[in-house]
This record gives sequence, C-alpha cells and structure tokens, in this order.
Amino acid sequence: MPSLCWQEDQYLPDYAMKTITIITLGLALAAGLHAAEPAHRAKILNIEGQAQKTPQFQVNGPQGKAVKLREWIEIEAEVEVETTDPSGFIPELEASWFAVILDRNKKPVRLLGKTVFKNVSTSEKKVFLSAYIEPETLERITGDPRPGEREIEGYAVTLSGPGIAEGKHAEGLAMASDKEESKWWAEWKHESLDGLIIPKSKTPFAALWTDRYPTEMASKD
Repeated sequence: MPSLCWQEDQYLPDYAMKTITIITLGLALAAGLHAAEPAHRAKILNIEGQAQKTPQFQVNGPQGKAVKLREWIEIEAEVEVETTDPSGFIPELEASWFAVILDRNKKPVRLLGKTVFKNVSTSEKKVFLSAYIEPETLERITGDPRPGEREIEGYAVTLSGPGIAEGKHAEGLAMASDKEESKWWAEWKHESLDGLIIPKSKTPFAALWTDRYPTEMASKD
C-alpha cells in the first residue's frame, strides 16, 4: 500500500502528489516559454509605385526574337522593422497589397494580392518589399493599349504575420482615389479582383535586385 500525504484536507497517494508536482512545473515552464516568445514590429514608412519596362537578358543558344517591351507597375513599400529575437530576423512577414485603377467606364476597381517573405533581417532597421501589376492586367481592365503608371489611382499595403506585435498596419497609403482618411483598402463597395498584384518571383524581374528585397517564402499550393 502506498503511503499517504496531506493535500488540501484530503489524503493523496505519493504517486499522485508527484504527478501534480510534475504538471505544475510543466505549466510554469510553458508559461515562461510563452512569455519569452520573440516579438516583432513592422511599421510602414512609405509606399509608392513606378513603371518598369520588361527587362531584357542576353543568353547564349536561342536565336533572338523581336519583342515589344511593355510597362509593368512596380509597387514598393519601405518598412521599419524590429525584433526581440536574438537572431535579429523576423521569420515570416506577409504583405497584403492593394491598388485602385479606373476601368474603361471610369469606374474604380480594387486589385489585391499577397506576398509572404521569410527571414527578414532587422540589422538595418529598415527593409523594402515589392510586388507587381502585369501590363496585360492594366490593358484588359482600362482598355488602354499602352497602359502605365497614370492608370493607378491609389496604393496601399498592410503587414501581418506570426509574432507581429502591432498587428496589421495601413500607414502606407498614397495617392488615394478618395480621401486618404478613408480605409478603402479594407472597406470597398466596388468591384475587387484578387490575385492581380503578384510577387516579384512570378515576374521577369525575379532575378533582379535580389539583395534589396527579402526572400519570398515558397508557395504552399
């Protein structure tokens, strides 16, 4: 028969007391680990767009072909970053991109897209993030055979991700088609088209400026 110990006005066997002690220590340890989880901060300082012509590359082997260079819209956000992680990196940062253009009937259309970046370094206290709108997207919606930067009425971006202390942000709004105080990127009553703002890795610019932007996380599709 196991010996008995006194616990809260009732008798419990030794093995029960040991189990309670182990559980208590485990919960305390878990709480300590949870409290020590790294926290990250990402604050948008600026967002802007500019036209970029399709890049040309010289390659050996294939015969050259005549091409008509077109203009893409490159959206770039400047972001202030901090972390309590000893590594100095934010493991994952998701950017949700928004843009407003006018269709061929001069009605506003909101374009959306997402890019997830990994291992974002905070050593410089600032990073740049980018995304793109294809020339075909602009031409199809606007009806302009030679669309460009003039087609864009406004840009916005929000940031989120595991451990991001301040949650989502929207300070990067620029050139809003309505009042800048209105959160058109979050509250929209007109047409929206998702997936039409694409990551750099899905464009001809993928091999360019690799040290300027964080690496994109592989798609889970």
